[in-house]
Amino acid sequence: MIWYVAVFIFYIIFLIWANIKSLQTAESIDDYTTGGHRMGLLMGIGTTAATWVSVASVIGVPGYLYSSGVAAVIGWVAGWCFGGALIPIVAYKIRRPEKPARTFPEFIRLRFEPFQKKSTLQAIVGILMFIGYLLLVNIQVTGFGIVFSSITGMDYKLAIFGFLLFILITSVGGFWSVAATDTLNTVLITVGVLLASGVVWSLTGGLGNILDTLATSTAPTNVGGPALDEGVLLSPLGTFGLGTLFSIFISNSLGTPSSPHWVTRMLAPQNVKVAILQVMGTIVVLLFIMGPLIIIGLGAKVLLPSIPEGKTTDYIIPLIIQDYTPPIVGGITLVAICAAAISTANSMLLHCATSLYYDVYLNISSKRISDRKFKNWLRLSIFAIATVAVVLAINPPWFLAMGFVYVYGGFGAAFFLVVFLGLYWKRMNRAGAYAGIIIGSVVYVVAKAMGYDTPFVIAVATSLIGVLLAVYFTKRSPLEAYEPYFEAEVSHSTKQVAETIRNNSHEEKADRSEVG
Repeated sequence: MIWYVAVFIFYIIFLIWANIKSLQTAESIDDYTTGGHRMGLLMGIGTTAATWVSVASVIGVPGYLYSSGVAAVIGWVAGWCFGGALIPIVAYKIRRPEKPARTFPEFIRLRFEPFQKKSTLQAIVGILMFIGYLLLVNIQVTGFGIVFSSITGMDYKLAIFGFLLFILITSVGGFWSVAATDTLNTVLITVGVLLASGVVWSLTGGLGNILDTLATSTAPTNVGGPALDEGVLLSPLGTFGLGTLFSIFISNSLGTPSSPHWVTRMLAPQNVKVAILQVMGTIVVLLFIMGPLIIIGLGAKVLLPSIPEGKTTDYIIPLIIQDYTPPIVGGITLVAICAAAISTANSMLLHCATSLYYDVYLNISSKRISDRKFKNWLRLSIFAIATVAVVLAINPPWFLAMGFVYVYGGFGAAFFLVVFLGLYWKRMNRAGAYAGIIIGSVVYVVAKAMGYDTPFVIAVATSLIGVLLAVYFTKRSPLEAYEPYFEAEVSHSTKQVAETIRNNSHEEKADRSEVG
């Protein structure tokens, strides 16, 4: 226990230092939302990797590997890798403008409604983001509570409120604070899972023994539960059906590059080159994280054939760490899992609060505020949303990894066509954007509620028909809407439109003295 506490104290000290430094850096709205569009490569890789490796990855995926076998690799790891390979295609276009959008909804507005004083489309996207990220933050809180209660011995329902302290520390400095702490979190996560997987590898006798055990094991997932079929843990489908596994893969793969937080991450780098290298570097880092997680998840079945009653598979990592690893390794690994929850949550909370305040409230009200007021209101919004997420996590509604599938599937259904067609098809227009977002969102929810195995495929196919009809029966997009993403040099009118939208949301820097 003393090692857990010692590592945790060191971690807290760094978070406080990083936040103080970030408060000195984040001056403008651009600084607070996207790091002023000047993020360097190393910090960009650090924050992207940490956001990618959420608690759903570090706890949820090994849990599904434990209960469903190697099929979980296909659904989650392979899905995320394929989605990651598509992100550079987005990065190449999204970062081309000299002054990119501050937020994902603002990008949608600039691309499809540049002449609207109040953008309904921007508000709709902001609301959808708020709903999705509230659910994703709730998942991070649940994972944090599981691990924090394991470290401290505190009851889970009390442990989750410790999450608020870390969010307060890491989020008030905005994007720079998030990026700085994320970079440390990436190091912690990588070291933690590598050490833990090394211990599991040693105790199980290596991959050969792990696979031999999985081939013959019929031990139930939980003590007293139904026995597994022999060999199912090495089956390509595992305990999933074909439709379910395909749905998990396609939601993770196509939902990833069109999820707003990944698009926003591509707005922060200094230029297009850094944006693309940032994604490629992140994928390399992920190899050193996902590989060990696979070993831990599959090896856990050898060390602990069945989970104690009253525990879900989300507890498998804490159980293995506490029972089988040396204290210093356990301390680093469990703090790394907390870091995974915090690093993803603070990023998503920033997006969640920004979408609600900047893209919905300020957009609809057309109220002009200073940078200082913007940051203060956003900080309050972040803490308020985090509090709601904590309260909702008292009785968590789903497994961590599957929760991500649902939300990523929803984001992909709503935004996949809008993002990719908007960036690579000049003819894509405002009517097509409305059709894609509304039809995709509604059909996904309905298909999911009706129990279809592939709601994402159904939603995207339906919305594609709606998009094509809307685009070809309405007028083309104006030059000012698509030019920044297709031309190296843009016209004066295009620059003027973008500048007007950016300035309408806040007062000029010269006005800050009035509130200083």
